[in-house]
Amino acid sequence: MIKRLFLALALPPIAWVAAGCANSGKLEPPADLTSINHTLDVHKLWSGKVGGSAARLRLGLRPATDGARIFAGSHEGVVTSFDAQTGRKVWSVKTKLPLAAGPAYGEGVLAFGTTDGDLVVLDANTGEQRWLEPVGSEVLAAPAIGPNVVVLRSVDGRLRGFASRDGATLWTVEQNLPSLTLRGNTVPRVAGALVVSGFNNGRVGAYNLSTGEAAWEIAIANPAGRTELDRLVDVGAGLSVVGNDVYVVGYQGRAVGIDLQTGVILWQQDMSSYAGLGADVDKVYVTSDFDSVVALDRQRGATLWRNDALRRRDVTAPTRYENALVVGDYDGYVHWLDPDDGHFVAREHAAGGRISAAPLVVGDNVYVQGDDGTVAAYTVRAKNDDKGADKGADKGA
Repeated sequence: MIKRLFLALALPPIAWVAAGCANSGKLEPPADLTSINHTLDVHKLWSGKVGGSAARLRLGLRPATDGARIFAGSHEGVVTSFDAQTGRKVWSVKTKLPLAAGPAYGEGVLAFGTTDGDLVVLDANTGEQRWLEPVGSEVLAAPAIGPNVVVLRSVDGRLRGFASRDGATLWTVEQNLPSLTLRGNTVPRVAGALVVSGFNNGRVGAYNLSTGEAAWEIAIANPAGRTELDRLVDVGAGLSVVGNDVYVVGYQGRAVGIDLQTGVILWQQDMSSYAGLGADVDKVYVTSDFDSVVALDRQRGATLWRNDALRRRDVTAPTRYENALVVGDYDGYVHWLDPDDGHFVAREHAAGGRISAAPLVVGDNVYVQGDDGTVAAYTVRAKNDDKGADKGADKGA
């Protein structure tokens, strides 16, 4: 029988693991937020709702965009299209499906995975269902959409390509599934003619988008230790593709830079992460398993800085946004950090529930979705130094 590690329905994931490792019954609490000097002028553009609050199921729901609209879904099946600038609802539908991951946007459609093991595709202009395909396993990672293909990663260890026109199965890649895994899966990334994905057994691979044929596969972590928990090496978080490079991090594994075309490892750094990473032209930013935000040199993998102030706050993967780095946390706060040294430059309380997925950047704005159904949009402007000093402490901390 397959055993699952359903991490932290009410606690940050590593706190839950620590509870299983120690019988003291005492958990380190999330770090308290301290006052910061706001040196970015953060302005909320709008805030809306998609459905209601969801149970703490660690779902893979995150907004998507076509550049003009923001699309979001809720676990109770509501899908809403918002005007990206104003927050006005363009349309909203009730699918009556337990949506668990997505949406992905591409080729005029939205793709979601469900708790019941379905892949559903909607028309992005109307919300009308195009097709629904049973996949036989819960989906916790947003699909990826390429030319004529919808790629889906499900919790049974399979990566599959479906025809975007009608949902016909085009190809399947299957990896061995360990007896113990983290709850959550890597979102596949389409890069040219390839799709890149991570797996629960610590492996990462690139596959032909049309045929599923492997271009390369490598292990970024190898199981070691006496217990199943010791041997847990899950690539259950997001990966990034920048140019011709792939960046990925695993739990109890490594952060690795990989050449996209050849699969050759460019650099590696011992690191453990559940939330994942983001990257820009110079750096790779990782949220570690204890919720430190760490910046690595993109070319060499060397550590440049580390911010430990959000320890155990269940921090999302970082997203680079103009002159800031943005993360969300378990209490609905959004934190802006300086990408050069990691110090805080702004903070806002965006949602009444956990922000589970990395913030989404669209043009001049950044968008977050809380587990309470809140979708919020922000923009930031650099302040004059004298104004920044007057701002003082964060109003919500």
